[in-house]
Amino acid sequence: MKPEFRLIANGADVTALIADSLLSLTVSDEDGETADRLDITLDDRDSALELPEVDAELEVALGFAGRVLTPMGTFAVEGADGSSPPQTMRITAVAVDLKASARAPQTRAFEDQTLEEIVGQIAGDAGLSPVVGASIRDHRWAYLAQTAESDLHFLTRIAREIDATAKAANGRLVVVRRAEGTTADGEPLEPVIVARTALATWRWKLKSREVDGSVEAEWADTAGGETLRVTAGSEAPVQRLRQTFGSEGEATRAADARLRASRREALELDATGAFQPGLFAGGLVRVPGLRPEFGGDWTLTRVRHSLGNSGLSTEFTAKKEFTR
Repeated sequence: MKPEFRLIANGADVTALIADSLLSLTVSDEDGETADRLDITLDDRDSALELPEVDAELEVALGFAGRVLTPMGTFAVEGADGSSPPQTMRITAVAVDLKASARAPQTRAFEDQTLEEIVGQIAGDAGLSPVVGASIRDHRWAYLAQTAESDLHFLTRIAREIDATAKAANGRLVVVRRAEGTTADGEPLEPVIVARTALATWRWKLKSREVDGSVEAEWADTAGGETLRVTAGSEAPVQRLRQTFGSEGEATRAADARLRASRREALELDATGAFQPGLFAGGLVRVPGLRPEFGGDWTLTRVRHSLGNSGLSTEFTAKKEFTR
């Protein structure tokens, strides 16, 4: 099958204009604060290429000839650079949803608000629609300070406390718990099944010695004038968090999140292979046939779709809990 792409710049189809010059095109999708990115490298040997307009919107689709191409997202041009020899131009762009206010420093405080309320305010400021996972939307904080911190960094930081991830995509600000197996609306998240034969290379890493059996967190009881401790899990080894939290609820959330994250990251898989447009960071993948212990669903943390001289391919990193 012949790989194909489509590139729309500010509403105009420029695919034919750059097709002969295209050396590589890569779409990177990562779980967390890192913005989705687009990198395009072009042959500029005759200096005939026009310099891109900063903040121009690029819509990208990938696939194969004779089939419907899959939209990969809309990106805003950050800049361009060139090098020689050979003489090339590289255009870099970032997901449109993260281009403006969500990445600008802010200073403010949130008092006695739930995660759903906080996300709603931040999403409204950025012109996005808030979507918060059903299992975490009612988490409440007595007080949160955002000091010279971007909305995205702040939201990622507090989401990490409950083992969740925050991501802006397709006009929405989505905050969901990692590896929960459901969408933000509570619907089951179906894994993408990737056959072993569809992988060109794969590498796994077991980190079982780093997995926490239980996690302890301390919190300051100002009324009683003492420091108390909460524990998540009941096995060894015991991990003690360094931070002292302001309430029992905050300490419990942090301990639970650390234990969940530790168990989920016991196994890591890096793989490259055939184009898999259904894979996305935060989603699930199932790869039968690697090893008997590796069955079940893996949580994707990074996905990269690339078009180049070697064709159209997908590279991904995924993690899961290890059970014998």
